[in-house]
Amino acid sequence: MYLERDPTPLLRNQMERLERCRRRLVLGLRDAPCGAALGEYLGRGKMLRASLVFLACGAVGGDPEEALMAAEAIELLHGASLFHDDLIDEADERRGLPALHRRVGQSAALVLGDYLLVGAFDALCKAHECHPAARMLDAVRTLSQLAQACCRGQLEELDRSDRPVSEESYLSIVRGKTAAPFMAASVLGALLGGGTDEEIENLRAYGLSLGVAFQIYDDLLDLGGIEAALGKPVGNSLAHGRPMLPLIYLREDGVPEEALRQLQGSEASPVRVMSLLEAHGALDRVRATQEAFIDAAVAAVANLPPGPDVEILRLLPSQATAWWAPPNGLCAPSAGRSIAIAQTPRGLGG
Repeated sequence: MYLERDPTPLLRNQMERLERCRRRLVLGLRDAPCGAALGEYLGRGKMLRASLVFLACGAVGGDPEEALMAAEAIELLHGASLFHDDLIDEADERRGLPALHRRVGQSAALVLGDYLLVGAFDALCKAHECHPAARMLDAVRTLSQLAQACCRGQLEELDRSDRPVSEESYLSIVRGKTAAPFMAASVLGALLGGGTDEEIENLRAYGLSLGVAFQIYDDLLDLGGIEAALGKPVGNSLAHGRPMLPLIYLREDGVPEEALRQLQGSEASPVRVMSLLEAHGALDRVRATQEAFIDAAVAAVANLPPGPDVEILRLLPSQATAWWAPPNGLCAPSAGRSIAIAQTPRGLGG
């Protein structure tokens, strides 16, 4: 069952905190190499992962203000991964701007990504005055495991770039590249909020399921969305031949491999893919898989103590992208910035 309550009133308390986090990120990069450019990219993010840090902290009874450094750390590491992704993909655009390597060169972009990665650990360590040493050690370990998971996911994707990917392999890649940051954000918030072992594990499961559902939505958005929602060109993942669940289901439904290859690369056609999905009934299957992960996320926080942060966590999986509308909105997007994809699936933007 999906909650239909308007989340905007519940989010108002989070908005100021998130904007403060955003400003700290941008100001903190002023003196960094290419600091103005780095701040411009990070300042345009949706801050969804930072939101999870604050919400998870509050959900276990902690003070979200004491999780501010962890939220910054997550956003810095996420920014690093995006810059490295764009280098690998030779992307032209990120968050409505020319990709960083197009502005500063490939070598500089690589080092700047590393700079943000190291900065993430520095930011997290600044929280040591507010938290016990054992909790801080667990938090640093969580961030380290996140960085490793992102690398494993990217390497697995590269290793399978020249051959068909199964649903199992797709989910393995997604758990590393996309879901791991959601999971780490939830765990960091719970750790620094003083959560019990059970609460931490519940929020770990929540973040993992939310991250997978979010990636499936992103796959569909790539096929029929608008650039303002993506922050990158529509069809970007399709053009670069990235594993996408809709294509995996088309392959399983008998679409010839040669036909699928023609749908990707420089001649990628999101419209043709959507037509095939409709014709084969595969779109319903993609939605069903996404909804299964949405249900799993909601179930994971069912036993947390009731409160406004838990309420948002319960609502978030079914409407996340409608609330965090890029580049700067935290409430439902205005009509001019609404997310529109062909027959948007229930959940994550529905």
